[in-house]
Amino acid sequence: AIERAYVEAEVHITLGFIEQHLMAGFSGGRKLVAPGLAWQETIKRLHSPHFMRDPRAVEGSVEENPLHQELLEIAGMAGHDFIVDVVMTEGRRIAGVFAGEPREAHRQGVEFVREKTTARLPGRVRAAVTTAAGYPLDLTFYQAVKGITAAAHIVEPGGIILLLAACDEGAGAAEFSRLLKQSPDAGKFLSEIADIPVTVDQWQLEKLALACRTHRVWFYTPGLPQEYHANLWGRIFATAPEAFEALAAEVGEGAAVPLIPEGPYVFARAGEELTPVAAG
Repeated sequence: AIERAYVEAEVHITLGFIEQHLMAGFSGGRKLVAPGLAWQETIKRLHSPHFMRDPRAVEGSVEENPLHQELLEIAGMAGHDFIVDVVMTEGRRIAGVFAGEPREAHRQGVEFVREKTTARLPGRVRAAVTTAAGYPLDLTFYQAVKGITAAAHIVEPGGIILLLAACDEGAGAAEFSRLLKQSPDAGKFLSEIADIPVTVDQWQLEKLALACRTHRVWFYTPGLPQEYHANLWGRIFATAPEAFEALAAEVGEGAAVPLIPEGPYVFARAGEELTPVAAG
């Protein structure tokens, strides 16, 4: 269900911004209607394992992304007449404004973001160092997960993803913190939530679990309290130099290890061609 006041309005206009998104491909456009104005049960359905485990429901994926298509359908039924979406620079200044018919304006915005943020490698690497792009995303571990999933696109299966994130405000909201504390095994967690009602914030931990199933994930997250360390499903380091030394020992001398200081804001890809974005 969508907020009644919006649905009953004569004209439906949304304001938003476009960036890479770990589930919907890119933010903005249809995402302002759902989940933006959706009731909690609808939000839970959109974040269920049905979508979270689909390999097409990832960063940068739009045309074939089933979650994107679902959001378009919901927005169409609720009413979506006009959008004004912006793209922001690293310094949080406006780099582009995309306004008009929702599907076409959003498509143009996505193409713009891809053009400006794509970083391409000739092939996948054995390891990468990623971040949550500093403040404000790295305030919590919940948000820092986005840096891990974004880096997974350029690291070979079984390779290492090292996350550097301050996490000065700890794990995140109460629901996510509780799940993180009680889930010592990624595979068990994925099995447990596969066929039960969705709980708030489980989707972020699910995305982390999926990354930990395909890659070795290491963490330097000094602000995350010790009580969570046992359940991070990876190797934890007390200092950044220790993490770098361990990484160097793993990959060997002369190995290329990309550093992604902008984390989830970089459209990082290895080898494959980019698919043009359709309006839906």
